[in-house]
Amino acid sequence: MLLEVTGLYKAFKDTQVLNDINFNVSEGEVVSLLGQSGAGKTTIIRCITGLERPDKGSIAIDDKNICKEENGVMKYADKKELFDIRKSLGMVFQSYHLFPHMTVIDNVTLALTEVRKMSREDAVTKGMAMLKMLGIDDKARQRPFELSGGQKQRVAIARSCVTDPKLICFDEPTAALDPQTTEEMTKIIRNLAADGMGVLIISHDIPFVNNVSDRILTVANGKIVDEITPK
Repeated sequence: MLLEVTGLYKAFKDTQVLNDINFNVSEGEVVSLLGQSGAGKTTIIRCITGLERPDKGSIAIDDKNICKEENGVMKYADKKELFDIRKSLGMVFQSYHLFPHMTVIDNVTLALTEVRKMSREDAVTKGMAMLKMLGIDDKARQRPFELSGGQKQRVAIARSCVTDPKLICFDEPTAALDPQTTEEMTKIIRNLAADGMGVLIISHDIPFVNNVSDRILTVANGKIVDEITPK
């Protein structure tokens, strides 16, 4: 199993945000967490990416534990282990988080040159191939302020996918998109899954998740209250 979340609990002060969350994602599968704002979706993603530490439960990505509960004691991946786990994980944020002073190709290749220590030439070759696959290779020398919302999102996807993650997470991927661009995003995500990547989406866009997902988990009040398989 690519992602395994078991018995996840998280509270902030006196507020219980997650209450016994259990689900998984397989290779080539698109799973969506559907729910309104405040349901707990974002906290789930933050726990999976290591940005929050759960109070109880276990999270494993590609059989490596971000956290694990043993005999009532929580054990968390250390900095080195977390760095290694994150190599298998990509994240596309709702606000894209592109560096405004950098060109598109520099945004896309930054992790390759700075983290993976790839040569600039090889990184640009790989980055341009990814941009071409997403249909925005002609924007490589532009800066984020020159792009539309849909184009910025494609850059963010290229930046996440260029490092070859096994699992990619999307935070509200259609929030700023028009219907046509949303349809294009559906095709992109399905293509990523067809290539074997696991995809986890958090969204409140019901038509979108119905079109793109293999499974939809409804989250309410910090619990998964329903699971459906769209036809």
